[in-house]
Amino acid sequence: MVLSLFESATQRRRDDDELKTMHRKYGAEIVSVLEARTQDTSLSDRDRKHWNRLLRKARSRFAD
Repeated sequence: MVLSLFESATQRRRDDDELKTMHRKYGAEIVSVLEARTQDTSLSDRDRKHWNRLLRKARSRFAD
């Protein structure tokens, strides 16, 4: 992923840990859960951007 070139190692590690935790909890539904969170207007823009970043990573990592 090209955008990962611009993120810090700390951010990448945190995202990886969070995705692993979410994958254990939601399994194959992780992408659907993240999509719902990115579209949840009750969340702040900052939170939706966070979930969108994780969604991009989940799609590339857990693609069928």
